[in-house]
Amino acid sequence: MSGAPAQSMSTSAAPGAGRATARTPAPLTGFAPWKDPSKRPIVRFENVVKRFGDFVAVKDCTLDIYEREFFALLGPSGCGKTTLLRMLAGFEKPTSGRILVAGQDITELAPYERPVNMMFQSYALFPHMTVEQNIGFGLKQEGMPKDQIGQRVEEAMSMLELTRFGKRKPHQLSGGQQQRVALARAIAKKPRIVLLDEPLGALDKRLRQTAQFELMGIQERTGTTFIIVTHDQEEAMTVSSRIAVMDHGEFVQIATPGDIYEAPNSRYVANFIGDVNLLEGKVVKVSDGFAEIDWGGGLARFKAVAPEGCASDQTVWLALRPEKIHIDFDKPTDASNAVAGKVVDVGYLGSISHYHVELANGQRVKALRTNSSRLVDRPISWEDKVWLEWPPETGIVVTR
Repeated sequence: MSGAPAQSMSTSAAPGAGRATARTPAPLTGFAPWKDPSKRPIVRFENVVKRFGDFVAVKDCTLDIYEREFFALLGPSGCGKTTLLRMLAGFEKPTSGRILVAGQDITELAPYERPVNMMFQSYALFPHMTVEQNIGFGLKQEGMPKDQIGQRVEEAMSMLELTRFGKRKPHQLSGGQQQRVALARAIAKKPRIVLLDEPLGALDKRLRQTAQFELMGIQERTGTTFIIVTHDQEEAMTVSSRIAVMDHGEFVQIATPGDIYEAPNSRYVANFIGDVNLLEGKVVKVSDGFAEIDWGGGLARFKAVAPEGCASDQTVWLALRPEKIHIDFDKPTDASNAVAGKVVDVGYLGSISHYHVELANGQRVKALRTNSSRLVDRPISWEDKVWLEWPPETGIVVTR
């Protein structure tokens, strides 16, 4: 990424921008503008394509993002998510297609003419400037009066709890504090949209988790639309209202974190978001909304909710999360889905334990068990014979 701070950009005020309140407000209840056909998106990518020579980085992408959303572009390195963000910021130009903000075509506008501001992964702070000077740099470049700059800088520092660090230089700050300075610089100009390119990548795990909730609080207080690029699935699930999962320059699934996790539309999405068991089988019959699936190897058939269009003799995969599986020594009674196996690996993580269970057909299934009490009378261990059981409604059948 560029080592220079983001160029001067428009200062369109975001709704609710101002000083921090004493407490972070609760998330907006029932917030789902993408379900309301009367709502207009604040950002629209319209059949956007981006080529670098013969390489197609972004393939005919259309996407609507709504005001006050915290939207995540999620995917592995090279999937096109940062290229999309840079096209919205104006640092890359689409090969074809249009980008609109609040109904205005901004495809040909220079970065400083767009109502967006970008926070870079490297933070891009000037080492010779104080915190105050770094935050006010873009405002000064725009020619804002000195007294107004001071007020905006003070507001931003107060919101991000940086007031006591105002006279310090970047090298005198921790990584988390530098991250807050970069974010303060982005929101000081009160843009309608803040773009975040892997903003927490340089922080350790504990600090990153804290910073995620800080970002959410800031976004809720200011009412600004945040668009974040990340390859960290946990980060995307934590902060975002919706997620666009990308692969090879295309959107694979766009949905809320809950829907992405509980109802993935493909093996790729199921594998990319969290731990999952993918059990391959062939549909034997479909009845009353349920599919009966044979997974071979002499194992008992299992039942699952049938997806639309599911038919007999079709090869499918059951995406089954480890926490949905009950593991025990005793064979369950009256269970629709139950299979015996042997524990071949155990991982103790304090609050939970991971169990890898090998079935009679050689397939391994992962199950989780909560360590709810300090002492377990009969802990499950290596080589133990166990039973796995899950209700038919807990798995998702995917066909691709």
